[in-house]
Amino acid sequence: MRKEQDETIEYEEAREEIEEIFNLIAEVIAMDEEVKFKNKGTFSLLKRKKRRIGSPTSNEVREIVPKKTIKFVQSKVLGIN
Repeated sequence: MRKEQDETIEYEEAREEIEEIFNLIAEVIAMDEEVKFKNKGTFSLLKRKKRRIGSPTSNEVREIVPKKTIKFVQSKVLGIN
């Protein structure tokens, strides 16, 4: 997947490679595994619990169902923020 620096990559080829990477991440996370990118960060599955929220305007209390989300934790080496 790595290209030489002076070689350009077409938009469609880049899109296909990025889509392939995202599909790979999705497959691994679906198996409850982590995906680690050295010096970049880690993608993992986060399981959120059922919770109750209240609307401040209508005083209505609702329950939010439990769900799974993808969490990304950046590497300390990346240090963007």
